[in-house]
Amino acid sequence: MAARVLHLILIGISLFSVPALASSDGRLEREFSQRLTTITVENPDGITEAQTWAESTVRVIASRANSDGDALNSEVSFGAPAPDHLRVAVRLKGGGHPVRLTLYVPGSMHLAVRSIRGNVTIMGELAGLSVHTESGAITLHLPEGSNCDLSLRAIRGAIESRVPLKIFGRTDAHVLDARAGQGGSTVIVRSSLGNISVLPDVASRIAMLSRTADNLDKTGPINSLAKTPGSKLNPTVEPRSSSDRDGIHSGEELLKLEARLVNLNVKVTDVSGKTLPALRKEDFVVYEDDVKQVVSYFEPVTAPLNIVLLLDLSGSTEHKIKTMKKAAQKFVDSLKPTDRIAVAGFTRRFFVISNFTTDHRLLKDRIDDIKNRHSGTAYYDAMWATLDLLDEANATRKAIVVLTDGVDNSLDHPNDSEFDPKHGFDELLTRIEEADTTIYPIYLDTEYETVGMSGRNGHAAYVTARKQLAALAEQTGAAMFKAERAEDLEGVYQQVAAELHSLYSMAYTPELVRTDGKWRKINIAVALPGAKVRTKRGYFAK
Repeated sequence: MAARVLHLILIGISLFSVPALASSDGRLEREFSQRLTTITVENPDGITEAQTWAESTVRVIASRANSDGDALNSEVSFGAPAPDHLRVAVRLKGGGHPVRLTLYVPGSMHLAVRSIRGNVTIMGELAGLSVHTESGAITLHLPEGSNCDLSLRAIRGAIESRVPLKIFGRTDAHVLDARAGQGGSTVIVRSSLGNISVLPDVASRIAMLSRTADNLDKTGPINSLAKTPGSKLNPTVEPRSSSDRDGIHSGEELLKLEARLVNLNVKVTDVSGKTLPALRKEDFVVYEDDVKQVVSYFEPVTAPLNIVLLLDLSGSTEHKIKTMKKAAQKFVDSLKPTDRIAVAGFTRRFFVISNFTTDHRLLKDRIDDIKNRHSGTAYYDAMWATLDLLDEANATRKAIVVLTDGVDNSLDHPNDSEFDPKHGFDELLTRIEEADTTIYPIYLDTEYETVGMSGRNGHAAYVTARKQLAALAEQTGAAMFKAERAEDLEGVYQQVAAELHSLYSMAYTPELVRTDGKWRKINIAVALPGAKVRTKRGYFAK
């Protein structure tokens, strides 16, 4: 097939010129000799692999079985948001099979990879690395002598490391903050459902790539190497034996974070309902399935909180937006100066209004900028995204305050697949049963305007919504509040703020670690006559 020349349009007047590389035999290859500092990759469904090498150029190879270069050429695009920034994006057409992307990059690059279902493998140390995927697994191969700071989050997967790391901050099976060597470049890795592994790099890999590069005829088509028998242009790391994976014969340090840390937010009141704010760690006894546990972590009610204020901005609240904003701003002022607060909203999509900050002025300005939105109510998915946002906070004292009528699109459009959520209520409740977050729903009653005044059918949806909101609060040891009118919100927010500042936080590692998927019941006793305790009911051991 004749060689092609690809031109990439830059912001401004510059152009990326790409050497003539053939597209054939299910492969598409491009090499970039321009000075690049940043590469972003979007490959939602396919495998993505990036390797550092000794060359100053960047090579990208897209491949797929039973495909030709023409098909790949229409599905793999190259762009340049800035003169030193290369963007590679895969967009499948007509239900096409996933594309495998292989990149060879200098170690001086900043690389960002985003995926949904595809696995991601990174070999070598880069100047900066960010990897995000929904359900794919992520594997990092770090060479000996690496100096980097790692922030790893496997929200519902597990993390393991086979390289020496200095661990700092809170660490469990899903969270790892650590340093390799003296620290330096930042490595941020996130997977919602997949596992994350940190493994040693293969010492001969870069040398092999360098020898291969030395043999390249820089004036000819690079993809000719792919047809050469015995060519090792695409070296891969051989799979480890089961004994190596277990760390038996490898001689490597194995860090496998399996011990579950159970975090609890706890409220204690006396017989009259008055909060007891001056208790100590020694005043609490925690039981899991009637077995006494050792509390390894404790914070008093005065410790800072990490709170997401989530606002329903769908059509059912459009006439209340001004009052909602005013009440939300007063809620921010009722929280302590040390509390870290984020604000988010949702209609049919979730969006962050302000990331976590202690700056009350900034938060109130962002709330003031909120505009009316009219595009449905994806409540379940918004709650799911809020839990992801809180997981990013890497903190123990976490809470969600959600203002909504709770009527997800799927409740009042039960027979319309267009409104099916990505995560249904049962899935959301299961995740919350495993989460370390206290949820305070504020039910804003919109039923009269939406159903009563308009004469629409929909009462059943509101009944279900109220039950679901109460279930979320009960599971997390919180309470549901109700605002009959928007004008009631200010007082309700004050009650929620008082609740938040009456929470003790503590954590324990179960005496008996089991992953049988069964329910573990949690009970807490306080050594004071008449004391009443409220916390999460338990969790499923997975």
